[in-house]
Amino acid sequence: MRFTDRPKWKRTVLAVICLIGLLAVAGGSFAAYTSQAFQRGVARNRDNETVRFTSNYLQSCASNAAESSYATRIVSFGEDNKNSERLDVELDIYNYVYNYTDGNTNLISQRDITYDLTISFSGGGENGYSISTDAGTVSGSGTKFQVKDLTLTGRTARSHKFNIHFPVSDLDQVKITVTAVPRNLSVTNGQKLAAVISPCVGTATATFSSEGKFVYDTNANPTDYDGFNYEISISSGEATAVLEWNPDVLEIDQFFLSTNNLTPSSGITHPGWKQITMKMDQTKGEGDYLISFYKNTSTIPATWGGMNSNISFTATQITQ
Repeated sequence: MRFTDRPKWKRTVLAVICLIGLLAVAGGSFAAYTSQAFQRGVARNRDNETVRFTSNYLQSCASNAAESSYATRIVSFGEDNKNSERLDVELDIYNYVYNYTDGNTNLISQRDITYDLTISFSGGGENGYSISTDAGTVSGSGTKFQVKDLTLTGRTARSHKFNIHFPVSDLDQVKITVTAVPRNLSVTNGQKLAAVISPCVGTATATFSSEGKFVYDTNANPTDYDGFNYEISISSGEATAVLEWNPDVLEIDQFFLSTNNLTPSSGITHPGWKQITMKMDQTKGEGDYLISFYKNTSTIPATWGGMNSNISFTATQITQ
């Protein structure tokens, strides 16, 4: 079984009667299993196969995704920051799905994740850049840096922190491309983390965008999974987000709802669907969520396009 990505006993006394009883019990158990396994199959192995490789700015994408398809992240600085000589962006990478509402961690990776981090700068003055971290040794110079062979040990919540330094004169100009690529891509269902980070002053006009997508192995089909990871994200600032899904096909993870104090209501854009409304804030590291969904039917669409027709995500930027 995949997620996006009994004791035995015997008695010889009254063998015939026991055999009849066992057949009846087995028949009932099998019927219950076949009618419910597709709904709860994920719960039995979710600790082993759920993707838990996340970041405050980077977004998961296919390992072979081109830079042109990386998420764009806008990091805003105040006018008073212009008086500084150097500014920095704090980048965090986790081995768990972070609950930003109350700071708790949940859905921790059960396997070790070893990855390589690459950070490059473009569009700025091409000097004055540096990276600091206690997670590993930084190599490189000029406009490209790497931190290799980093490991987030599984079964316990772990994180790595990186400070990306750049001169204040590069505000509104420099673009910082970051990738975190696992050595063993099977641990993350063929996904890496990536983004293009654009530091700007608060008054600068930034193009707002939002995205909702299933996270999956590019070689897999929906029918290969018992459940799914769905990632929602915004590019910058604050937004009011609405996630809707077809309850005849998908069931949202109840743990995600309870830990984030969310209660589903009836869908507005899609009557008959369920929806949740939540505030997202990229400046506080609350611009990305990885949400688990389970099958609510034994028959699901055979293509990802079909799956996308059963879920919807929109976000409206908060400008005041």
